[in-house]
Amino acid sequence: MSGMNWKITLTLFIVVAVAALLFFSDKGKDLKQKYLDKYITMVGSFFKGITGKFKGPQAYPNNTFEITITTTSDVLTGQRFDVENLGFTGKLEYQTVVVGGENIKVKENDNIEFKTDSISGTIMIDTNNVMTISGQSISVDLNGLIFSPKTGEKTIDFSIIGKPVEYTMTNLYKEKFTISNVAGLLKLKELSPLTLKGDNLDIKNFLGSIEQTGDSLTISGKVEKVRLNNVDLLLSKD
Repeated sequence: MSGMNWKITLTLFIVVAVAALLFFSDKGKDLKQKYLDKYITMVGSFFKGITGKFKGPQAYPNNTFEITITTTSDVLTGQRFDVENLGFTGKLEYQTVVVGGENIKVKENDNIEFKTDSISGTIMIDTNNVMTISGQSISVDLNGLIFSPKTGEKTIDFSIIGKPVEYTMTNLYKEKFTISNVAGLLKLKELSPLTLKGDNLDIKNFLGSIEQTGDSLTISGKVEKVRLNNVDLLLSKD
C-alpha cells in the first residue's frame, strides 16, 4: 500500500473515531445524519478498492506437480474448454469471424492471426480439428486490427471458427482433462520421460498452457493427479 493510501486511511479512521464518540448525544445524531454517513460511505468504498487490489490468482487444491506432454495435435479433437481470462495467440485457416455482432470479411481460405489476452467463454475442437472460439474479451486483435468494446462496456463479444495452424493458450484451467490414444512423451516432475504409444491419460486440476505448431502439440503446467491407462501415477511432494 502506498504512503498516500496510508495517510488517507489514517485520516478517515480519525474522522470516524471522533464522530463515533458523539453518537450518544443528540448533537452527535445530527452530526451523523449531516456529515458522518458520507464519510462512512467513503471508507467502505476506499477499503473495497484496496482489498480488490490484493486479489491473487485462483488457487486449485494440491495443484503442485509439473507435467509436460509432447504429442500430436489430433489428441485434442472432440475437446471442449470452458475458459476464463485465457490468453490466446495463434493463426487459423479462416472460416467465419463475428466480432461485436458484425461479420468480419476475410479472404476465403486465407489464414487469420488472432490474439487476445483475456477470453472468457468456450473453445471447442471438433473431430475434423476445426476450432470454435467464442465468448467475451477486453479486446480482439485480428491481423493487427484491434477491436475494442463499445463506449461504457467492458468486453466485446466475438466468435471465430477455423482450423488451427499454430496457437498458444495460456492460463488454461480444466478440472478433468482426459486425452486418448496419446503417442509421444510424458514428463512428470523431475522423473525421466515416459514414452507413450496410444495410451490414455486422465488429469485432475490442470492449470497451464497448450501450444500447437503444425501437427506438434505440447501441454505443460501443473496438476493434482495423473492416471495412465486407469492406473494412478503416485507422486511425492518430497
